[in-house]
Amino acid sequence: MTEFEGWTSWLEPGYLLCKPEDPDYQKPAYSDWTEENDTPPKYSPEEELALLDKQIRASDGFDIDYTHFRCVFNYHLALLESHEFVEKPETTRDLLKRLSRSSLDDYNHENRTRFEFVKVVKANFHCCCALMFLITFQVVDPYDNLIKLFQARVRHARNIVTEYIFCRPKPNQGVECIGTIKKDVQETEGARFEFVKVVKTNFHCSSGYMFLIAFQVLDPSDDNDQEKLFQARVRYSLRFPAQYVFCRPKPDPQARGNGSKHLKMAE
Repeated sequence: MTEFEGWTSWLEPGYLLCKPEDPDYQKPAYSDWTEENDTPPKYSPEEELALLDKQIRASDGFDIDYTHFRCVFNYHLALLESHEFVEKPETTRDLLKRLSRSSLDDYNHENRTRFEFVKVVKANFHCCCALMFLITFQVVDPYDNLIKLFQARVRHARNIVTEYIFCRPKPNQGVECIGTIKKDVQETEGARFEFVKVVKTNFHCSSGYMFLIAFQVLDPSDDNDQEKLFQARVRYSLRFPAQYVFCRPKPDPQARGNGSKHLKMAE
């Protein structure tokens, strides 16, 4: 029997777990809502859930403002200095740092980039036959030495499974993420490759569609007129402008070696 793939391929919708009037209600530590400051309540439970779902869809679950929610939902904010998912003296921050670093290592390996991890900014999580962590963290881009934001989605259960689902620059952050030294980029800027045809395309949902396109080009500097393979990653939606994540020559598998980390089982 194969493992259910929906845990990793679906975006978990929000749903209600508990309301303030329920006898077993406990206010989450990350909420600053108090009954004294919210009488009558600003939002009904149904309106809070609609607001949560809107934020989940807009950010793939990475950016949620919990501060004024009265109700408890399936999405939660990870408390970085807690020991909720680890044994003392380790903290949740330490766990998320490890998961972020490994996600970034995979991304750098697959995309031939050199982003450097800085620190975890925040993380949301929900249950999914383990825990699904939606981590936002800082990196240094070697192209301009500026700090930029990345996101990683990781399914984790201690001593059972760690599955790295994706790692990416945070969409629509207002800066371009290059990931290579400026000199390396400048050496290829004079090239004038010519598009030939699309070879194949994969895609998945990501606040729109993330297209992973393989296509052929002609290299005018090649005297033999050999067609070469390029790859492009483009996020597309009818509602927003296309986001061109990267375009590159197809990496040489022999040069890269076998460094896959996408499914990690406990030893």
